[in-house]
Amino acid sequence: MGEARGERPDFLVEKRSIEFIPHELRHGKPSDLMYVWFGANMELPVVAAGAATVASGLSLGWTVVGIVIGVLVGTLFMASHSAQGPHLGLPQMIQSRAQFGYYGAAFPLIFVVVMYLGFYAAGVVLGAQALTALTGLPLSAGIIVLSVLSTLVAIFGYNLIHRFERYLSYLVAAVFLVLSVLLVSAHHGGAPMANPTSGFALGPFLLAISVPAVSQLGFAPYVADYARYLPESTSVRSVFWYTYAGVGVSGAWLMVFGAALQQQFTGGPVAAIGTVASGAGSWFTAITYLALILGVFSINALNIYGAYMSSLTFVTTFRRRFSGGLALRLAYLLPVAVLSTYLGFLYKDNLLDTFETFLVLVLALMSPWTAINLVDYYLIRKGRYDVDAIYQPNGIYGRLSAAGISAYLVGFAAQVPFMSNDVYTGPIARALHGGDVSWVIGVMVSGALYLVAMRRTTAALVSSP
Repeated sequence: MGEARGERPDFLVEKRSIEFIPHELRHGKPSDLMYVWFGANMELPVVAAGAATVASGLSLGWTVVGIVIGVLVGTLFMASHSAQGPHLGLPQMIQSRAQFGYYGAAFPLIFVVVMYLGFYAAGVVLGAQALTALTGLPLSAGIIVLSVLSTLVAIFGYNLIHRFERYLSYLVAAVFLVLSVLLVSAHHGGAPMANPTSGFALGPFLLAISVPAVSQLGFAPYVADYARYLPESTSVRSVFWYTYAGVGVSGAWLMVFGAALQQQFTGGPVAAIGTVASGAGSWFTAITYLALILGVFSINALNIYGAYMSSLTFVTTFRRRFSGGLALRLAYLLPVAVLSTYLGFLYKDNLLDTFETFLVLVLALMSPWTAINLVDYYLIRKGRYDVDAIYQPNGIYGRLSAAGISAYLVGFAAQVPFMSNDVYTGPIARALHGGDVSWVIGVMVSGALYLVAMRRTTAALVSSP
């Protein structure tokens, strides 16, 4: 399973999928991750997430404070997952078998795949809007074009994604720098605000923290996938900080930009960005739309790639076969791409409200998982795993882990009274004026329960004759 079989580290089309990456295929340096995550996060769904934080009664200043807090916290968890990649040489979600058991890990995989599809659908709609603005192509046709391009990048896999994100980083950084200057100039120039708000409101402020947190945390289930080819000797600290810098700077920047944009302009973020870009001339508007389009199909390549890896992990849990190279990749990638594109068509009529609800629900589902995974890696096992046993249903991690599954379920249940979204608002959330802090509760409860359960299990094993 671990042999390279004539493969080269500088591959054009990736042959590996969810198996361990052999040491002879390891390559790259931790600074590569800064470009990957900066480029991946400099895209329209992040602007939309920032726009979703703007709510009645909350000033832009307080919105910015909430966004910064959410980004700092969400990125802390996300980058901590990234640091696992070089050490283990595994995709993130297959490593969850150590916490949930061989079959138990299939449970969070379902939510992870749904998360990928939702992020993809939001991105492809926004990208298609930019493509329509640039070329006049109908929105539905734009969705299909971007889906095809994203799928092609995902088919090539790891190395192409890394290279593409590096070059994209320079372009989108330059474009958004100019856009930010133009937006600030328009505001100081006395442009009327489309959504004027002032003061502090608890519920909207908590929302302004939660939405950015989940936008950053959304990368957690596959962030290690893009570090797993790095040499095993790569330091945890360097992987953490390069990842944190790339996704943290881009996330805070674009979400603050999106919030300011939403307060000054009516309509969706694509139209508003076009209006801002026109201040520098039609030539810059065209470049802006091109950068937005490239950003969307690059992040959606990651979403398709992640959904493919997670779907493959789920299926091979019950049917243990995951070799097959390109044929296997296509067998999973193409159905995922088709389903994601279909969801994009469903998303396109009410994007911002739907996206906000989706983000809050995803955070409730993912926060218990992230706490359990990080507690296990950093506090319980301290990075020591038997990689071969992760692929064995009768291995040392068991078929089902009572500690992992029960900690997840109890942690999720503990969140319910704190939830606030279009589907349900709990009693504590109502007392907080609609503020949603359920994800904080989920992290604390699940992490604490898992830590206690695993330490008791370890103590029992040590004391048994």
